[in-house]
Amino acid sequence: MTSKDKTIYNALPKLPGFNFAELNEVPSHGRHQYLVLNEDGTRTVKDPNTDVDHAGVNECRCGIPVRVILNHFPQWKTLDDKVLRFFAYYVENVVDSTIEDSRVRKVKIHYFLADGTVSITEIPAVVNSGLQPGTIVSRYKEPHIDVFALSLGGEVECRGIRYQLVDCHAATREFYEVMGIPQPEPFDYPIDKFEASKKPRSKEVDEQHAAMRREVEMQAAKAAGTHASLLTPEERVKARSFFEHDRNVLCFYAVWDKREFRIQYYIADGTIAVMFDHVENDGRDSFVTFTRRGKVPRNARDLLLNTETLNRPVGRATEYLTLDDLRLGATVDIYSRPFFIYDCDPKTHAYMAQKGVPTTPYPRPTAERDFIRVQKTRPQLQDSHTNKSAGQTFGASRMTFEDNTEKKDVLKYTRFLQDVFRFGAVLANPKEIDSGRRFLVCYYLADDTMSVCEILVHNSGHRSGLIFARRRVPEISDPRTLKVGDKVTLDSVVYTLTEMDERTQKYIDAGMPDMDESYFHTGELVVRVQQKILQRFSRTTDAFRQYASSNAEGLTREDVRHMYIDNGFRLTEEELDRVMDRVDSNKDGWVSLADFIETFLNQQFLSDFKPKNEGTSTARGPILSAETLGRRDNAAKVADAAFKRFLTITEARRTLITRAFKGAAAETYDGNLGMQDFVDCLQKRLQVDLAEDELAALLYKFYYSAGVKHWAARRLPLNSIQQLLRL
Repeated sequence: MTSKDKTIYNALPKLPGFNFAELNEVPSHGRHQYLVLNEDGTRTVKDPNTDVDHAGVNECRCGIPVRVILNHFPQWKTLDDKVLRFFAYYVENVVDSTIEDSRVRKVKIHYFLADGTVSITEIPAVVNSGLQPGTIVSRYKEPHIDVFALSLGGEVECRGIRYQLVDCHAATREFYEVMGIPQPEPFDYPIDKFEASKKPRSKEVDEQHAAMRREVEMQAAKAAGTHASLLTPEERVKARSFFEHDRNVLCFYAVWDKREFRIQYYIADGTIAVMFDHVENDGRDSFVTFTRRGKVPRNARDLLLNTETLNRPVGRATEYLTLDDLRLGATVDIYSRPFFIYDCDPKTHAYMAQKGVPTTPYPRPTAERDFIRVQKTRPQLQDSHTNKSAGQTFGASRMTFEDNTEKKDVLKYTRFLQDVFRFGAVLANPKEIDSGRRFLVCYYLADDTMSVCEILVHNSGHRSGLIFARRRVPEISDPRTLKVGDKVTLDSVVYTLTEMDERTQKYIDAGMPDMDESYFHTGELVVRVQQKILQRFSRTTDAFRQYASSNAEGLTREDVRHMYIDNGFRLTEEELDRVMDRVDSNKDGWVSLADFIETFLNQQFLSDFKPKNEGTSTARGPILSAETLGRRDNAAKVADAAFKRFLTITEARRTLITRAFKGAAAETYDGNLGMQDFVDCLQKRLQVDLAEDELAALLYKFYYSAGVKHWAARRLPLNSIQQLLRL
């Protein structure tokens, strides 16, 4: 441990539970330490890594002092990971064998400079040789082996076996050259007679002929202005076949053992794959591949010979099936299974005809298809929606073998799964005991079914719950036929529809029953431009003025087209017509400010602001008549229409409106605006062109409050008016 390491080690806290090992501890490699007696009789434990005499402080276990090695290699800090590698062999005698008398075993010797240990491993590991590969001698210390003993051409003895060194690694050779001990040139391994006799002989190559051919190719490439190919002729053929015929597959139809198959031939590399051609209801596992893609030998016995064994007899090369073997009407032997080819697909017909090969199809032999009654040939059951007895299959059970299960439109079911039309209903001709009963009639748009539930009425003597289970009613297949005031007959009971919920009313007004694929596509177009506009503009009125050709009227058809183009979308004439039909509420060819905000941007146009402490209170007195309530609802609708027109007219002058109302409020005695002050501000300051009925409806919108008896005498603060105008 150096002085720096000791300083760091002493600075570490020595607390209970916090023990730190010595920094840079010398590796012991699992050696045991023994108790010995010194000459003076002192008992001590000697570590062979640190217990050295006065002459071994700078001496390495490998035979060369550490200081000398590190001086020659300044980039090295230690010798722990420095290993010398040598290649050697030893001759093993074989007894009781008639085919060989000795073997040449090739090994690899590793010498570790840190502690002078050595390990020996056999290379290369020969498959199916019967010899145990891997480590022959584990790492240990051999006293007589050091750096000087390891020299090419020499011998070293380990565990009773003499190894002849023939070569070394490039880094090992460099180490010896730097240390001034150059190694001689490498030697060759001796020839193993048995291995040489079993090794396949390669074809003799005429070196002179190959050099001349290479020279001609280079000259031809130079004359053509290209580069000479570095591939061999065989590699060129493979590369050209791949680039010309990649993904081109020929398909042949064949029969074996009364089972149908598809033989796929890959032109790029000449491989073959056999696929099952399953028949419906054949009872077999649904596997697709019969034989994987690969080269198929003509003789299946060639696969039984392992090419990596030493005693493989030298014979002719394995022959594989080619395209010439695949002909219509021929029988091909694939892994000892005869496949009769009777037809091929149209692409294969065209390819074979181009090559001049006849492709006349043959009759298909008898196969499993002929013995299996496929479902396509069975008499199909009549659907319930085409059956005359449809609608009568529900209720009491009856003896029938008809399939009355109706087919469902999955797309429609998914889109309208949560959409239900709800109507309030009563009995059309109630008896005295049934008077006062109320019902909820539901129409499900997902599958055009209906259900009826009874609503609980206290002290009526009838319980609430489902009285008509959800099912299809043949007489009512279109939800547009359901309107308030109509009569509906379900299970011989006549109901009168009295009301509908707000959601149903909105759906009907939006054309929900007429929704189709074009309706949803139009909605997607509106949503796309809505997202773009909300990202680009912080205020909706800024977006309206950006695209509107007239601030008073709104956007024309061409303005809408320009708006979509400006946001990166192009509409066809049909799509533009559907968008205009969706957003133009009054069908006058103009998209007003109210239509732009409510339809395009899906935001609230009219404010629902209510002044503080002016909530709805219950009016005392006689019950209002239905006619009075109807007039009140009609007045609210007229007021909303007038308010929309007022906002559309004054949209471009919103700053002037703010100043005008502030000036009018400053001239009043209390800072609030009465009805006459409001009218004077509109007519004199703003000069808004409104008819008398529109002005009255606008005053009703601003000053009317439910529950306030004398609402015409109210005086509104400026803040309340600004909240309604959203300025």
